[in-house]
Order: sequence, then structure tokens, then C-alpha cells
Amino acid sequence: MPKRADDLEKLLGPLEADVVRAAWAIGEPVSVRQLLGRVNDGRSPQLAYTTVMTVMNRLAEKGILRRRKQGRGYLYEPVAADPAGLAVRGVVRDFGEAAIAHLVDEAKSDPKVLKRLQRLLEQE
Repeated sequence: MPKRADDLEKLLGPLEADVVRAAWAIGEPVSVRQLLGRVNDGRSPQLAYTTVMTVMNRLAEKGILRRRKQGRGYLYEPVAADPAGLAVRGVVRDFGEAAIAHLVDEAKSDPKVLKRLQRLLEQE
């Protein structure tokens, strides 16, 4: 019986989702080699270093992983802590001001949500 896709896989696809989950599990900036070990744990056949590196680069280009230079390579870390955070970042990235305006309009209909939004803005 095939495995059902979870929310993260629906958002990213199975391989990208595995890479992001591994990065979340490590919980700190990680190199390709470190993440490769985590992604390949229990996987058969094993993924190649270049495959994981390509996926991580694509996730950085999509704004899902943050990348910073360290030595000759890079360290990567997720920009959000869960699938909902990634989805919201994607909506804001793709639709910008219109998405934010719509969210604010929706918040206006619920005083609790509006107060929460105001508190969050004041924290920045």
C-alpha cells in the first residue's frame, strides 16, 4: 500500500520534504554531508551527495532553507519551523502585499486575531 503524502510532501514533494524534515530534526545549521547522513539513515538505495546538495540548493533558491558560506561549503537551516510556516512564507513571497492585505482584512473580522496581530507587529 503506498504511503500517503503528508502536508509537507504536498507542499514540497517527497525528496524535498525528507531533506527539510532532516534539517528540522538536526535543529542547527547543517552541511550537506551532515544532512546526507541523516537523510540516508534507513534509506535504500542511499542518495548520492550530489543529489542532496542539489535538493538543498533548490530549497535555498525557493527560500525554504537559508544558506550561508562556511569555509569551502555552505551551512543550511530551515527558515520556518513547520509546514504552516513554510506555506505562509510561500504565499507572502508569491503574492506579496495582496496576501498580507487579505490576511489583515480577515483578521479585522475577529477581534482576538486582530489583537494578536497587533501584538506581533509591536514585538518587531
